[in-house]
Amino acid sequence: MDGHILEEMLLKARRIYVKLTEFEDLTRQLAEAVDRRDEVSVQMLLNMRGEPAQQLWESGQQMQQYILALPEDDAIRAKALAEGAPQQAPEEAMLCAQVAQNQRLIARCQELDKHISQRMCGERSFYNKYR
Repeated sequence: MDGHILEEMLLKARRIYVKLTEFEDLTRQLAEAVDRRDEVSVQMLLNMRGEPAQQLWESGQQMQQYILALPEDDAIRAKALAEGAPQQAPEEAMLCAQVAQNQRLIARCQELDKHISQRMCGERSFYNKYR
């Protein structure tokens, strides 16, 4: 795969990371507000979390569109790398590391979100309802 493609994907993965860190910070604050039973802060943080969530979705769409525009062989490898496939060449190392870091951050956000949902909704939590 061309080095330019890897650089462009790394740039997009880093943008996703920046948005993920913003989303995680707001989610952590939301979890703290839920634990304090601070309804005003909960509502405010839920609203604030919407913007980075939308931007994350848009960044993911941009990555997908970029991959779809690549030649078939490059697109297949790029999709695999974007989904966390192990590196096969030294030049893929930075992208693979960034994707792995993003995946760990997503997992932390999911755990926080699960805590929030179960704390707020109990048995009616999304995570209990749709296991």
